[in-house]
Amino acid sequence: MTKRDDSTFLKGAFVLTGAGILVKLIGALNRIPLYSILGDEGMGLYQMAYPIYTILLTVSSSGLNVAISKVVAERWALGKRVQAADAFRVALALMAVLGLASTLILYFSAGWIADNMAHDPRAAISIRALSPALFTVAVLSAFRGWFQGIEKMEVPALTQVVEQVGRLVTMLFLANMLLPRGLEVAAAGATLGASVGAFVAAMWALAAYFRGPRPWLNERRRVEASDFWSDTTKRIITIAAPISLASAIFGITEIVDLAIVPGRLQSIGLETQEATRQFGRLAAGAFPLLNLPTLFTSALQMALVPSISAAMALGDRDAVRRRVMKALSLTLALAVPAAIGLYVLAEPIPTLLYSQPEVAPILRTLTPAVVFLALQQVTAGVLHGLGRLRAPLVNLAWAVGIKAVVTYVLVGTPSLGILGAGIATSVHFGIAGLLNLRAVMRDTGPVLNWRDLLKLPLAGGAMAVAAVLAYSRLSVLVSWKVATLAAVGVGAVVYGVFALLLGIVRSEDLAAFPLLGRFFGTPEK
Repeated sequence: MTKRDDSTFLKGAFVLTGAGILVKLIGALNRIPLYSILGDEGMGLYQMAYPIYTILLTVSSSGLNVAISKVVAERWALGKRVQAADAFRVALALMAVLGLASTLILYFSAGWIADNMAHDPRAAISIRALSPALFTVAVLSAFRGWFQGIEKMEVPALTQVVEQVGRLVTMLFLANMLLPRGLEVAAAGATLGASVGAFVAAMWALAAYFRGPRPWLNERRRVEASDFWSDTTKRIITIAAPISLASAIFGITEIVDLAIVPGRLQSIGLETQEATRQFGRLAAGAFPLLNLPTLFTSALQMALVPSISAAMALGDRDAVRRRVMKALSLTLALAVPAAIGLYVLAEPIPTLLYSQPEVAPILRTLTPAVVFLALQQVTAGVLHGLGRLRAPLVNLAWAVGIKAVVTYVLVGTPSLGILGAGIATSVHFGIAGLLNLRAVMRDTGPVLNWRDLLKLPLAGGAMAVAAVLAYSRLSVLVSWKVATLAAVGVGAVVYGVFALLLGIVRSEDLAAFPLLGRFFGTPEK
């Protein structure tokens, strides 16, 4: 495979990242009016609906989504397009069935979850309102897996935007309209937006699927008489099962927070409403900012699975190692400055977005998790592409077990309280990410450029100094909101300059970005 082939997964990752940035911006802008409508307490009720939903969603969607992209990519690379199309049909049927079953489970268990896990019966209606999204998101994920497998990343990227817009419009409309009927009813209206957004995006993806060229369908008659459907079903389930379990364990981290944090806060003297407010700051205020810098790495994870699977199917181990090294290099080049930036601007950023400066101390405890979460995401994608499906599962199981213990101890410490949950989250992702990296290196050999790693603190330190100086100087001249935005921009520019000068990011990396390719050229063959 050529260097141009190696750049394909980067281009796909950049396309998904662009959509992800737009989606996050929409989501962040959405949370500003939603926070003003619901407040801390209402946001706590809204957020309490999601942990169990996340677990069921991973079972019904995430594993099969990765499986379809992997199976399709393997067959597509070998020219077996009929088998790729059949694999998609099998996955679509499986995801629809699992999505419907998950919807029914969540709907009918909502009361028990609210009473025994959320410790607030008012959350039950929000959980029920969220349940239909499990079916619609499962169907949508099948289509995304198909397009990812054939490396047409534009379609899943656009479905993300369509889904978020539909979610935003529905969420704000219903939350505002239902607020006179009570805070819990308004929160439920907001959660219903997830179902509407996913339904609209699924219809868009369905139209794109039938609109696209499918010349291989002429060969279908020769395939349907074979045992291909049975074999493909087994193959997809074999791939999906450990990935779904790993994703479920990943989602258990939210369950750990929901089950432990509010109760432990109450055990150190907080009233129920105050504990719910602080949980809202953690889950609805700090966690979204933790995830924001990982937009590129989550997109890179999705692009890596089909890319590495295709290279493995062709037996090109050199291409596998090149792609892993490139992915990890860019991951750390983006995650380290993001963590530093969130730390030094921890107070103005959440104040700008939510008018909630109280989120700042929690956010600072989460900044190490930015790097480790990015590392965990990318290395998991690499391991899935390599066929090492059990490794991320086992590593996450160890990490979440340790997180539960650390969360219980630290949140129950009066001097830490809610800050203990942030520290425990950083510990959790650190363990998972480093164990994954060790597993990758066992299979591929050394994949980190240590000279480039040593350059990161230099560029990151320069960025931090520039951002702090820009904010402190500008905040006395203009409004603090303008100063915050300017500080982010100045920090990004300074880091970008140092990254290029020090060779942390190279021109061929930027050439893979669709909008920058014309300025930096294209990778050589």
